Amino acid sequence: MSGKRSRDKGARFERFVANQLAAVYPTAVRGCGQYHRGSNKADVEGTPFWIECKNGKRPSVYGAWDQAVATGTDKEIVVVTKRDRDQALVTITLDKFIEIIKK
Repeated sequence: MSGKRSRDKGARFERFVANQLAAVYPTAVRGCGQYHRGSNKADVEGTPFWIECKNGKRPSVYGAWDQAVATGTDKEIVVVTKRDRDQALVTITLDKFIEIIKK
């Protein structure tokens, strides 16, 4: 896949995730940090989380996680991945998951 097609595919997935989250967080929008080199913007902004999105044949959960950690964010990190022609998955820390299910 060419560079532009790959970027467009990633942008579509980020918009999809933002639109899904807008039901809970009306201010959720696709972040545009990738257009500003060195910018520390999440892929989806307007939520209390740092959201990284990866979409492709074999998206790297740990690569996305490390990318978010490298920003030095103090927000809870959420990684949303989707393999081609498959459903989206969400990765959070075990501690956060336990906190959620205890509620």
